[in-house]
Amino acid sequence: MEDSSLLKESFGLDVDTSMILYSSGPIVFKLFGLSLMGYLASRLVSRMARRIDDPRTQRQLEFFAPKIVNVLVIAVGLEFAGVDITGMAALFTTVGFTGAVVFTPLGQNIVAGIVTSIDDLFEIGEVIEVNGEYGTVVSKSLLRTELRRPEGTTIWVPNKELSEEVTKNHTRMGGFRINVEIPLDNNPDRRRAVEIMDRVIAELPWNVPGKKAFIAFEDVADSAVVYRAYAFIRDRSEEPIYVSKLLTTLVDALEADGLSVGYTTNLAMRTPNDLSSLV
Repeated sequence: MEDSSLLKESFGLDVDTSMILYSSGPIVFKLFGLSLMGYLASRLVSRMARRIDDPRTQRQLEFFAPKIVNVLVIAVGLEFAGVDITGMAALFTTVGFTGAVVFTPLGQNIVAGIVTSIDDLFEIGEVIEVNGEYGTVVSKSLLRTELRRPEGTTIWVPNKELSEEVTKNHTRMGGFRINVEIPLDNNPDRRRAVEIMDRVIAELPWNVPGKKAFIAFEDVADSAVVYRAYAFIRDRSEEPIYVSKLLTTLVDALEADGLSVGYTTNLAMRTPNDLSSLV
């Protein structure tokens, strides 16, 4: 009772410290147990996150999970201490969630990532295009989606753009159409040229089945007649490769039959007698 006498002498308080310890003891033990449970929960979540193959998702979980656990521990601790947090929790949750979603890129990207997963816009390995960027989906995380470009470079598209911009899934669209321009100079035999190009383009081994490749007569220029060849590929990210293949195949076939491919100037098409008249 010495502590009680000291408090009485110093502050004029008649307090029984044994009653304080008895009444606060259960709360102390509860808070200690709660803190221990929170620590163990954080360790468990971190250990589970390390088993995830994607390093970005792993780092994101290791960052967010302990903070969420700490908030829950504080909330339950206040409840044990007798503080009514129902109204406060509802208010903070509403304001915090609204602010995070509306005003921060972090929240917007997380929500957009959830929405795109629910909508099933794409899967890993499919080719998509968004906001002018396209590539094969390598990975998806809480904040961004990784695309591999045709030349091997990698770009990361924020999930917010996937939900706000027009996203095209070329894999599910059944192919992507490519085209090349074929100019034929020196007044070619157009019928023979079209027959050659039709035969070649009908035998393309890589054109998407069910999609018809075709030749279109496009323009008559000063120095050439211009055709355009169309074909379909599965992977939009491989467009440069197949554009080159299509152009090479057509040009080789035309030149093998004696047809000249390319533009020429009016001067180059003149005979020597015509050129002498210009002197």
